[in-house]
Amino acid sequence: MTSPLALEGIRILDLTELLPGPFATQVLADMGAEVIKIERPGVGDSARNMLPSTYRMVNRGKRSVTLDLKLPAGREALLRLLEGADALLEGYRPGVMKRLGLDYDTLASLAPRLIYVSISGFGQTGPLRDIPGHDLNYNAVAGVLALCGSPDGPPEQAVGVPVADLSGSLYAVTSLLAALMLRQKTGRGQFLDVSITDAVFTMVGPRLGSVQDTPGFGKKEVLRRTGYGIYETRDGRFVALGAIEDHFWARLVEVLAIPVLAEPRFAKSAARWKAAAELDPLIRDKMRERTHDEWIAVLTRHDVPVTTVTTLQGVFDDPQLAARAMIVQGDGVRYVNYPVPMQGVDATRHAPARALGADNAAVLGSVGYTPQQIQAMTSPVSARSKPT
Repeated sequence: MTSPLALEGIRILDLTELLPGPFATQVLADMGAEVIKIERPGVGDSARNMLPSTYRMVNRGKRSVTLDLKLPAGREALLRLLEGADALLEGYRPGVMKRLGLDYDTLASLAPRLIYVSISGFGQTGPLRDIPGHDLNYNAVAGVLALCGSPDGPPEQAVGVPVADLSGSLYAVTSLLAALMLRQKTGRGQFLDVSITDAVFTMVGPRLGSVQDTPGFGKKEVLRRTGYGIYETRDGRFVALGAIEDHFWARLVEVLAIPVLAEPRFAKSAARWKAAAELDPLIRDKMRERTHDEWIAVLTRHDVPVTTVTTLQGVFDDPQLAARAMIVQGDGVRYVNYPVPMQGVDATRHAPARALGADNAAVLGSVGYTPQQIQAMTSPVSARSKPT
């Protein structure tokens, strides 16, 4: 018997663009929610043209409806769609939805059960609430960039994965799911103020204990740990070595057979990390003596944490990811699957991302609009008849 989808029957209105909001609603769609993506006529989500591959990755299975929310007709159509919606996600700067007359207080008076999720860079309050930003800016404020780059160098570009944007996405999802459960008890929705900066700041949190406990603690202490890092092998490939605990260190020392590493004074992590500038070059030189495959084989055999540093092209054929069914094929594109195998979630059923406005007729027709009205309100401004 096929399990029902976890969020089957839940309707989400998605007014977000680019990555944080669409990634969140993609996860909700994987869980079975019906997601109606509201886009600007003739333009759509900016990612359609700027990042088309990213757009396809995070908008599978959603319905696309075009509405100009600056016009009364567009706002009226959104209000009609609101009658059957459980949640609305928006990603505008603070204050934009209020100027449109579509803020939470206004919509909650019409739909008290609505869960209204605002995803913004810095949140709805604070001195930075009105300034524009992107993943790099949010990571800068939250302290992520302070931990990026070489141990002794200045702050540099954050990791290639947009960790701030995606942190905001996942907090939006978890908070929305909790709000749906709470609504079952109270019968009312609520407003969720999701700050991307706040979300990624929680990821920095585990480091802050050390900052408070150890004067001067910073990037050097985080990034320079003997036997814990990325090492080049003889054939120009790279492995990630994770001998951070003392017992893993002892096994690594046995394999490397470098006398100084075996000295008792380095048996404990705190001592060898302080000596990283002395010890790590020895390890790096040794790692260049064998090929990638040779090191993977011998270190794995000795139960030392070691893995290949996979390239972006290589992830599609990685045997571990393949065994976990993490790559989904569809529409000539390989997508990333939902990462937790469970009943009620199925990312493989999705149709490709829809063409702009592909669902105008079906969705807007379902709330009473005629084909002529739909054509008039969803056409790009340039295509509409201009008054004489």
